[in-house]
Amino acid sequence: MSDSSVQPEVMLVLCHSFFHDAFRPHEPVTSRVYNLWLSSHFVANFIIERQAELPEGSHFAVTSKQVFDDFAFKFHGDKPSFRQKETVEILHSSIFVIDHPSIAALPIDESVFVICDVLYSLSKFELILISNIPKKKEKAEAFYHKKDPMVKMPYPIDDAIQVEHFLRGRYPELCKLVDERMAQKNIKK
Repeated sequence: MSDSSVQPEVMLVLCHSFFHDAFRPHEPVTSRVYNLWLSSHFVANFIIERQAELPEGSHFAVTSKQVFDDFAFKFHGDKPSFRQKETVEILHSSIFVIDHPSIAALPIDESVFVICDVLYSLSKFELILISNIPKKKEKAEAFYHKKDPMVKMPYPIDDAIQVEHFLRGRYPELCKLVDERMAQKNIKK
C-alpha cells in the first residue's frame, strides 16, 4: 500500500536568466531587479546546501551544458578572479549539467524545455523550471504546441522569487541555514 502523503522529489531546472541574475544584477537596478537578484542568489546557495546533503548520484538541480557554459563564460569575463573560478566550480559540482549532443544542438531555451520534458515524463519529480524572463512561459507553450496544439504546460515556470517562497515552505530548516550563511556574508533580505 503506497503512502499518498509522500511528496515527490523536487527537481529544479535552471534557465540561463537564473544564473545571470544570481551573480550579475541587470542595470538599472530597480526594486524588482534587486529582489530577483536576492532570490536567485538565495536559490543558488540553497542548491549548493541541498546537494551537499543528498546521496551521491542524486541531484536537486539540472541544466544544459550550453546554459551553464553561457553563464560561466559571461561571469568569468576576460580575467576571472580565483573567487569567480571557485564559484563556477562549486556551482558546477552542485548541479547536474547535461552534456548530450542532441541537447547541445538545440537553441539555449529549447535545451531546458527538452530536459524538462524528459524529467516530466519520468513522473517521479516535482519539476520547476526557474526563469526570470516573463516571456519564457510563452516560449515553453510554443514548444509544447509544436507537438500538440491542445497540450498545456505540464510543469510550472517560476521566477526565483516564487521558487524561494516554495523552498521556504518545503524546506524551512535548510532555508534557515542558508539565511544564516548568507547573513555571515552580509547578504540580507
